[in-house]
Amino acid sequence: MRSMNERFTCEKSILSWSPVGKLLLSACAVILLFTGCTEHPGLAAYRQGDYAGTLREYRAGDDPVGTFAVGLMHYKGEGVKRDPRQAAIWFRRAAAMGHAGAQYNLGLLYLNGDGVASDHREASRWFRLAADQDNVKARLNLGLMYAQGDGVGKDLQQTLRWFLLAAGQESVKAQVYLGEMYARGEGVTKDRGEAARWFRLAAGQGSVEARIYLGVMYLRGLGVKKDREEAAGWFRKAAAQGSARAKQYLEQMDATTAKVSGR
Repeated sequence: MRSMNERFTCEKSILSWSPVGKLLLSACAVILLFTGCTEHPGLAAYRQGDYAGTLREYRAGDDPVGTFAVGLMHYKGEGVKRDPRQAAIWFRRAAAMGHAGAQYNLGLLYLNGDGVASDHREASRWFRLAADQDNVKARLNLGLMYAQGDGVGKDLQQTLRWFLLAAGQESVKAQVYLGEMYARGEGVTKDRGEAARWFRLAAGQGSVEARIYLGVMYLRGLGVKKDREEAAGWFRKAAAQGSARAKQYLEQMDATTAKVSGR
């Protein structure tokens, strides 16, 4: 851990960021949701664990919601043998009908080479289609891909654009990334006050990382008025969430106070 006397800089460079889909696909039950399926009659069968009935209901129609759901079930292995290749086929059909969730998930499959050949350019194409329909995760992934030049030409202005859109939809990750961009001056004019604003928004949604950043900024007076009590408050919130780093900052603050007071 860095000394608190060191000049504050964000610990992540844009160049180190990875598209979040690489992490999200490791938990398919979490990221491959029945987005847009809540009103479909097949959902009742799904909730009862009747996967055969679910597939029958969804396959009977020729609509994007049911088509996407069939792909989802193939991916998860519900009612059928798990088969990412079949999932990709069904996702593509739904995506061609304009289903944003299918477009996003097809992008993830291409990003990871899961059921299809890995193709980051193709992944970015599907993410863009989903992002244009306000899919917040697709917007976040596009921002990350533009930051790295991964599947697209490197363009930090595009990174900024997509992060701003995602942050406007209350994406905590996008808000933290924007804070980091402004703190480092990557793709934007360096502005620690603006960095603090984005970190505060993310911290308000429970981001441990943002709370630590704010604690350091208040401790050092970077972009905000120096305030040890405010700094300690943010560190305590992060520590209460299990952050060992925040606890270390608090211990260092206590040690400094003890040294100054002569205890």
